[in-house]
Amino acid sequence: MKIRISLLVIFLSSVLMYSQNYPHYTISQVQFVPDSLLSQGIEASPRVGDTIQITGVVMVPSVVNPTFDRRPIMWAGARWQTYLRDTNYANTTWAGINVIQNDTTFASQGTLMDLLDTAQVVTITGVVSEFVTTGQTGGQTQLNVLTNPLMPIQFLGSKPNRGQPVEITIDQLNSGNLPTGNILSGEKYEGMYVIIRNVITSDRNTSTSASAPFAINDANGNKMFIHDQSGYFTKRTHKLREWDPPLDGTTIQYIRGVIGQFSSTSSLPTRYVIRPMFPDDLLIGQSPPAISNVRRNRDTIATNQSVTITATIVDNDPGGQVAEAKVRYRVNGGNLIDLPMSAGLNNVWSATIPGVNLDSALVDFYIWARDNDGMISLNPTDTLRNKYFYLVLNRPLRIQDVQYSPFGSGFSGYNNYRVRISGVVTADTSDLQGDGNQISRRVHMQNGVGPWSGITVAGLAADPLVRGQNITVSGLIRESNSNTVIDSITSIVVHSSNNPLPNFATLSTSDISTLPNGTVSAEQWESVLIKYLNVRVTNENADGQPGPNGGGNSNFGEILVADNSNANTRVELQEGNHPYHNLWAANLDSIPGNIRLRLNNTFTELRGILFFSFSNYKLVPRKVDDFVGYSNYADDDLKYLADDYKLSQNYPNPFNPITTIEYSIPFEGFVEIKVFDILGREVKNLVNMNQTAGNYKVIFDASSMPSGVYLYQIKVNDYQATKKMVLMK
Repeated sequence: MKIRISLLVIFLSSVLMYSQNYPHYTISQVQFVPDSLLSQGIEASPRVGDTIQITGVVMVPSVVNPTFDRRPIMWAGARWQTYLRDTNYANTTWAGINVIQNDTTFASQGTLMDLLDTAQVVTITGVVSEFVTTGQTGGQTQLNVLTNPLMPIQFLGSKPNRGQPVEITIDQLNSGNLPTGNILSGEKYEGMYVIIRNVITSDRNTSTSASAPFAINDANGNKMFIHDQSGYFTKRTHKLREWDPPLDGTTIQYIRGVIGQFSSTSSLPTRYVIRPMFPDDLLIGQSPPAISNVRRNRDTIATNQSVTITATIVDNDPGGQVAEAKVRYRVNGGNLIDLPMSAGLNNVWSATIPGVNLDSALVDFYIWARDNDGMISLNPTDTLRNKYFYLVLNRPLRIQDVQYSPFGSGFSGYNNYRVRISGVVTADTSDLQGDGNQISRRVHMQNGVGPWSGITVAGLAADPLVRGQNITVSGLIRESNSNTVIDSITSIVVHSSNNPLPNFATLSTSDISTLPNGTVSAEQWESVLIKYLNVRVTNENADGQPGPNGGGNSNFGEILVADNSNANTRVELQEGNHPYHNLWAANLDSIPGNIRLRLNNTFTELRGILFFSFSNYKLVPRKVDDFVGYSNYADDDLKYLADDYKLSQNYPNPFNPITTIEYSIPFEGFVEIKVFDILGREVKNLVNMNQTAGNYKVIFDASSMPSGVYLYQIKVNDYQATKKMVLMK
């Protein structure tokens, strides 16, 4: 307390100096958006960009203890975060807001935000902004604490407590199992301290990377997710205690917290989430039996081989016990067959599925259990998308078998089992070098062409592999960041090198588009070589504004492209080893040879490997030859219309190995630009698409060609021209 008082005295003069410089608004004046705008999908505060002052009641401290434990309670990375409530507890809408301090370095700690405590009444000066999570259409209004000039928080007193939460129901926020957000009825609760009663849990996720550890459901089928912003309700690195999310089917008497917006999971995105703050914000009722450690006794299964399924099944309620359990299975989508399970030692139950006398049969199953209170649980809980399954095979296992995931979960039937598979390396660590941060370098292999034929080879053991090697890998299949990988490798055998790679599968951008994780039509191409034809850049930055840091939002090196279907899909530029970029860092334009992609740039072909990360499928080009037929309006001629057909001499000439070809077309037409060797054989197709009138340039990369004289030719409408160029290596 002495520390707090002394700090308050030190900064009192600063408070008096600056406190009159900015207008003061109530929380509701900042948050309120009229229905006329909400009905149009406009939910940003009208005060975005304004520097203002707000007075409110602190809902949660920014750190556990400012003296002894400075870990944050509400996680926001290295930042400090809290929530304010209107001082009039009778206000039940538009009366809460998120407050965040982005700069927590020593020089900025004079804001005193680390001294905040529950129920304090404070006035905070900051800039209103709308925070948008990647992949979302909506945002969350927040106040960014002003640190330049430094504006200390004014402490005005305290309330007896944080007050009673506002009672609401899920349907006021989200509708149905795949919520899109009820903006008209839900936005007024953004940042508010609320309570939701008598719900059932689902979608339990015990991963140490899960930001949405479980969901709650009401009796009418409406769902919302819990966001683990609080360190008391997470298994991630910001955890403040050891905690497990409740079992699916658990009754929740109440859950309290603040309402926010977050892209909770890639497969079931939700608009509004609830963020409990303190351990007592969740009161659990009865729980159904807990089913875990579901395993089969064989990694691979041949015809006529029986398979024993085991599971640990426990009832944790006082006096509770498991009354019965069974395996429910079917063959090739036939009728469900119930197999009673027998209880063994240490709560392990088991049953044996008889052998199947059919090659390539698909056997899927789930576990059903009931306790003595009649509470029933399933594992997996979603028996449509997440069934356990295996293939009955009378032949060696292939990549296609391991990748196959027909129900929409994205999980392999061999997940957490050891396998041996073969294929050709289609990308090595010189191709996909990673972004140096969250996504690391990696290796891919592929067996033939077509769906399900590619897989990621993970771990350091894969680093020495080289594109074109024919290999056999033995390892453990697992799901890593929603990608199926072979990991924990015990052996890699290189049979041969310099093998031709599988042909690219030609897809439309509409085939991948923005489909959610696990969607079979997209999932089947995971880790496979694919290409899009005749695409144009439709968005320079898929996650914000063009330029470094996305204009203050985000720039993860991803663009949107579309072909003639006009369906946008993502392309990841950062991870490959090539000069193309979207200016995710300020210095990229200054590096010789780099090429910045801009709106309406086009490619005859855009190739690479399909990958999934951060809630999106995306094409990841490897090296420069995955960008075919790049064409751009000539930067210096953008303001001029072409008045005649023209094919310019390439520059530089001679060149090694990249040169630029400029051309002009005065009328719209189908443009072909091809490169021939001196014998007249076609060696490259640079442009093959319809283009509007204008001035263009296309990049020709001849890194894979020998030195010599080449011809390049343009055909468009009735115009044709040919010029000569020299490649000198």
